[in-house]
Amino acid sequence: MTALMARRGPDDEGFWSDGKRCALGFRRLSILDLKPSGHQPMLSADGRYVLVFNGEVYVYRELRAELQAKGYRFRSTGDAEVVLHALAEWGTEALARFNGMFALAFHDTLAGTLLLARDHAGIKPLYYLSHPHGLVFASQYDQILAHPWSRDARTDERGLALYLRLGYIPAPYGILERTRALEAGSWMQAGPGGIRQGRFFEFPLETEPDLRGTRAAEALDAAIDRSVARHLASDVPVGAFLSGGIDSPLVAAAMRGAHPGAIPAFTIGVTDETMDESSDAAMYARELDLSHQVEIADPQRIHALLPEAVEACGEPFADESIFPTLLVSRLARSEVKVVLSGDGGDELFWGYAGRFGSVLRQAHHFAGSRWKRSLRYFVGRACGSGSVGYNVRRPSIGAWYRAKHSVMAEADLEAIFPDLPAWPEEYRSFEYRGAGLDETAAWMRWNEFTTHLSMVLLKVDRASMYHSLEVRVPLLDREVLSVAARLDWRECLDPAKNVGKLPLRRSLVRRCGRQTAAKRGFSVPLGRWFRGPLQGIVEDCVLARREIGGLPFDARGLRRYFERHLRGESDFGSGIWMLLSLALWQEKHCNWLHRAARETEACAVRAG
Repeated sequence: MTALMARRGPDDEGFWSDGKRCALGFRRLSILDLKPSGHQPMLSADGRYVLVFNGEVYVYRELRAELQAKGYRFRSTGDAEVVLHALAEWGTEALARFNGMFALAFHDTLAGTLLLARDHAGIKPLYYLSHPHGLVFASQYDQILAHPWSRDARTDERGLALYLRLGYIPAPYGILERTRALEAGSWMQAGPGGIRQGRFFEFPLETEPDLRGTRAAEALDAAIDRSVARHLASDVPVGAFLSGGIDSPLVAAAMRGAHPGAIPAFTIGVTDETMDESSDAAMYARELDLSHQVEIADPQRIHALLPEAVEACGEPFADESIFPTLLVSRLARSEVKVVLSGDGGDELFWGYAGRFGSVLRQAHHFAGSRWKRSLRYFVGRACGSGSVGYNVRRPSIGAWYRAKHSVMAEADLEAIFPDLPAWPEEYRSFEYRGAGLDETAAWMRWNEFTTHLSMVLLKVDRASMYHSLEVRVPLLDREVLSVAARLDWRECLDPAKNVGKLPLRRSLVRRCGRQTAAKRGFSVPLGRWFRGPLQGIVEDCVLARREIGGLPFDARGLRRYFERHLRGESDFGSGIWMLLSLALWQEKHCNWLHRAARETEACAVRAG
């Protein structure tokens, strides 16, 4: 299992076992305290506590001073030993004191307990498998698959149902039975008394905005500056991911303010001019005096990256921006071990203006019963009014928002999969029936932070760690989050103009003389490439199958879907990649599952 994550930690490895109930393995990417004193698994001086810890806690110096005042002595200079002593001193209450990104396991040999925890935003992943014989946990899903206890697992319909809608599997679900992902901001403790679970952080759904105007600008600038300064703590060189948008240039500008030396910046461009941001990124690099490197992604390079993407993800994953993220991570790793990125800005500051704006402009139409909304729609159509959109006929804003986040239309899924599993009843991230502007704006931000952001962070972690690169996200710092929670949405978003992240835009203006207005996203034109150089792989790996992920499909329905895309009637690139990703993952990781299923079927035939 540990060998499978060698790319996450090429610098060192360690193992510990008590020979009875607990065994821990670790791979290290050395960032802080490069000496052997930073080796893990890390034991307390008396041998009672053992820690494996992935990530960084940026307030470790302050916590160290507090623990030293309590009598703790330190053998190392990094953050891992601080985490070890903090958990020994404060237990699960220590987790709320950690400002950083982490997945950790903390074993108390005396009490016989194992604590698993994941950072407040879910920046670092943590998977586990519950089995009658015990508990297995890991940073990568394929590590769970490698353990013998997973050999009799079957597809979990809930995880598959969510993947086919959202294009990824949100925590706490897994694609296989008994496998789970620990949720962001939560902990789980296993021991003689069973399993206990709890939360130490929840993103606020209801807030009282009290920062506006100049006070808001000053508070946000100060929070970003302090966050970036914390995130620069490293014993190895640090660089920056650089797009042509707002967030990563803002982080890079704050880095320039805190670091007078050379700052390497890395950008991936694409051959499609409508999606390419490399020229805008180059403009920022000149303005900020960054050492800038650019690589261009083309269909041939993406085709070559398919096996890499499947291996890096370890579970089905359908965000096509995994490809440029893999490329930019490889480019950055050629020079540095650590980069700062701008992830989180869109989710915290209402940056997805198209999604946010369209809902807020129509929100008042969702007041009242569903038949009244339908009546308004038909009356508006009869009167020639375009003010009431078709979507007000949906059951709620939550249902509409769920459709916005779905990779494929439900009707297309039903036409392809006769036995399509339903949305899990207990999955309630899109259950929202309000209609007020303030309430709706707050709910949408909460939804983006707790759902879409988790997919973004999974992508970044998987692609970067595949290339032994640590990516830090200063805009998700606890201090920045607390300031963002105090901002009025009207200070951040102009729904009429579909412009969001206004505080970040203004902060960037104060630091950099120029900025771009267009938002293109970090992606590649897969839809167009599936009509050309990548068409063959869809034919071979998807259309030639009889099932995907263990779920039978209607071959004619799938063929019609693909041909509509080929004819240019619609761009189904994201949906096609979702199915292709699932098929490639299945071939890479789960052949044994389907061999077992075929053997069972053959036994049934022989018995018949």
